[in-house]
Amino acid sequence: MKITIILNQPYPYGMACTNRIHLYAKRFRERGNDVEIIVPKPTESHRTPVRNTERTGVYDGIKFWYPVKPARSSSFFKRRVDDVFSYFKTLSYVLRKRRGSDILLLVDTRFYMGLTYKLFCVFTGCKLVAEKSELPFVFSKKTPLTKVFHRFYEKYFFRWYDGVIVISNSLFKYFGERVGKKTKLIIVPILTDSSVFKPTPGNSGEIVYAGVLNQFKDGIFDLLQAYNDFKENTPGKKLVLMGDINLSPDKNEVNRFIDENNLQQDVEITGYVSRQAMIDRLTNAAVLVLAKPANQQAEHCIPTKLAEYLSTGKPVLTTKTGSIPMFLTDQKDAYLAEPNNPDHLAEKLQTIFSNYEEAEVIGANGRSVALEQFEYSAQGDRIISFFEQMIKNNV
Repeated sequence: MKITIILNQPYPYGMACTNRIHLYAKRFRERGNDVEIIVPKPTESHRTPVRNTERTGVYDGIKFWYPVKPARSSSFFKRRVDDVFSYFKTLSYVLRKRRGSDILLLVDTRFYMGLTYKLFCVFTGCKLVAEKSELPFVFSKKTPLTKVFHRFYEKYFFRWYDGVIVISNSLFKYFGERVGKKTKLIIVPILTDSSVFKPTPGNSGEIVYAGVLNQFKDGIFDLLQAYNDFKENTPGKKLVLMGDINLSPDKNEVNRFIDENNLQQDVEITGYVSRQAMIDRLTNAAVLVLAKPANQQAEHCIPTKLAEYLSTGKPVLTTKTGSIPMFLTDQKDAYLAEPNNPDHLAEKLQTIFSNYEEAEVIGANGRSVALEQFEYSAQGDRIISFFEQMIKNNV
């Protein structure tokens, strides 16, 4: 098959969505398919360190292409020009280089991008597939005008797709009620390449979190409060927050909490780190933690970082949100705390360190879950079969 992926995220270095799509592409290529990732606009902010510098290249065997340089201009006018130019140059590239694609996987929520590539697929016979790992508009501002647009979007937009890949049962239900009669859906949970997270003996003694450092998505204040309570009884354990605090809407509040509780020597905020540095820090941690709060966003997604946490074989502490309890059992293969409850999170940290030998066994069990449920190769094969069946049945 010839598979074209349009990814409106940084590549090859990015966050959860980038890593998920990369694992899709990696398995597609391993199975002998022609796959290319196209990033339809500049993705690197001029306010933060640039991670992706190459317009085109090959990463881990995957071809990728940007229409212009990945770094966005500091000029507002130039950014607008680049966005318009990128749209037309991307369309031209797809028409010239990827016209014979069997599958076009669109990872882009913009209405005009969906319309453009639906028309492309109608005229070329390509199948249009969407990848959905979040509830639409969960991060959008709600105004009377946007609410009208969102209703229109939900009623008509999802009917355009021949197939939709979703990450959870709840998203399967949501999209199942809104797609066309012939649209096919498949649930593909969180993914990991466990071979890059090799279990290591011993640990650094650190409690490690990796992510976006905000409350709404990952419960950063719940984690800080829990750690502050925990360290009163168990001093000497460092909390490491791997992420760029400058990208967090809660930056000032996070820094204020650390200062007010005299945690400057106990909490390390790493800033952006390379993929390999992140892997090394995770695999050497004592505990990996995620304090995801209960809200609409958490209800419909499963955090990708959880699969990577589990792959390390280290003890994992997370909250009982969304689909997480469907895969993990408290004190069998992970530690599960109540969401929005820093006291319970602190209790769980205390439980882990009071019997760390047992925690190591639970961590090993968690890696087994990752291997059995989240390994990218098996899940990628399911997606390939999904594509093949779609093409065979001409759905």
